[in-house]
Amino acid sequence: MARAAKIVEINTGQPKPEKNPAAVALGRLGGLRGGNARAAKLSPEERKEIAQRAAKQRWANRKSIELVPTVDQAVDAKKVAKLP
Repeated sequence: MARAAKIVEINTGQPKPEKNPAAVALGRLGGLRGGNARAAKLSPEERKEIAQRAAKQRWANRKSIELVPTVDQAVDAKKVAKLP
């Protein structure tokens, strides 16, 4: 059992509900088949379009992250600011 789940169980006195093994097996079976079945149905053009959208989104997320300067960059910036 995960450490956090164990702590909650100890503090609340409520055990974590057990999962139905049959439901777990069915969910896993569907998950194993789903991705391969979808990929088989896609045309090369559709796969390309999906891949391009995913790459575009990854780069958009990367550009939105503020880059924090390293210590070396900060020191260099201070030196440049002091130059006449």
